[in-house]
Amino acid sequence: MGVKKRPYSAGNGPKSRVKRADSYEPSSLVSAHRFFSRKSPDASTGIRRSAAFVPLTELEYSDFQDSKAFGEVQNDVLDFVQLENGISYLSIQDFSALDLALVLGFVFGNRGKQWVREGATDPVHVAREVPIRGNFYVHKSCGIAPETSKIRDGLTIAKFVELRDFTEIFVNCYGTGTLFESVCRLTKRLKFQKSAPRVKQEFPIRFRDLKSKRAIAMTTVPFLERGILMDSEALSKINRPVVEKSKTALNTFIEAVRRHNEVSSPATNQESVATPRLTSQTPGPAKKAGTSTSRYGGLTRTDQTATRNNAVRSVNGDGRTLDAQSRTSSASYLNQEQIQDYCVASVKASIDTVKSKSPYQILKTYIKCPRQHYVDLVYDNLHDLRSKTNCNVVVMNLNNVHESATWFGSLDVAKYTKESKIVSVPHPSTVRVVSIGGIGEHNLEALKLLLNLLETKV
Repeated sequence: MGVKKRPYSAGNGPKSRVKRADSYEPSSLVSAHRFFSRKSPDASTGIRRSAAFVPLTELEYSDFQDSKAFGEVQNDVLDFVQLENGISYLSIQDFSALDLALVLGFVFGNRGKQWVREGATDPVHVAREVPIRGNFYVHKSCGIAPETSKIRDGLTIAKFVELRDFTEIFVNCYGTGTLFESVCRLTKRLKFQKSAPRVKQEFPIRFRDLKSKRAIAMTTVPFLERGILMDSEALSKINRPVVEKSKTALNTFIEAVRRHNEVSSPATNQESVATPRLTSQTPGPAKKAGTSTSRYGGLTRTDQTATRNNAVRSVNGDGRTLDAQSRTSSASYLNQEQIQDYCVASVKASIDTVKSKSPYQILKTYIKCPRQHYVDLVYDNLHDLRSKTNCNVVVMNLNNVHESATWFGSLDVAKYTKESKIVSVPHPSTVRVVSIGGIGEHNLEALKLLLNLLETKV
């Protein structure tokens, strides 16, 4: 019995992958170089008088020499130049469009691999997602025809000259195919005129100057030696008398401030004794209050404690307290006229307090202003108040109005409210607190201007 043969079925047998002659591996620079040399034979022809310069390091050029891409370029085309101070570049002379594209793709592609996690270790392989980005130079005598295509190919010619007598061209594209096509289109627009040897002699001079300018811009002037710009001895002779004069004037001012504080402190104590105040029924334990002679001193922490514990509070004729800290929930509300009288009294009491201090002392005083009508009047005159008195006049908000409690607690408002029928302090919703910051004499002037505003009939 004969052997039965398996029937032949076309198309079901093993298939072999046949590579088309007009295709190439997209991520391989060598494959792209060979493909475009078959596709465009003119792109493999060297360009007469052509010269381009690519800044790169010695390590990058060494990697290029050890790769397969180096064998695709003619030996007399490339020339690696290394100058002093670590300045180096690659000179490409009489190159073809494909040679230039291969060099740019290798150098810029391997630089781009530092920013993208790319699996291929072969430097000749540049994946699609790796940016091919960098710059190279051609001489300014090279004519560049205008671009006729509206397709953006990733090559840009700089409009501003950074390297003297040379034109900078930027490369920014993805994929080897895009790079080779863009470089081929660019070389068709270039017309080299100056001989390559002369350009090669001129480029290192300009490139060294550019590197020096960048280094100077980074380090600025401190690299100069001491005394090269000015004579320090002559300068000290001129400045020493001025400095000594300033020191003498400053010491004189300090002594004047101290003498004024020493004279004004006893006078303040005598006035407080001559003007007795009504105290509450059950005075608390007395504490000794220290006297501050500092230029920046207002009430110290000891003064504040003594003010509260001594229970020396301003009261009206009928015994109702005017201290905001001891106001009870049963306090009577005031009408608009009484609120205005109380605010005027707070300004006058602040004026008395400022007069008792040094005119050179930096103070921060507070007054109360009726919310109705008068706050708008103060807002309208804020600019004039600040410009005339050189003080920082501010209408405070509710979130920081607590800063004024200590100041109002130290004022003798009852001295100016004896003729008024004021039985309590105004409710916080009926007034606004105004802060005045500046030295004593300017602060006093600002308080007087605010007093004139509050006494105005609205």
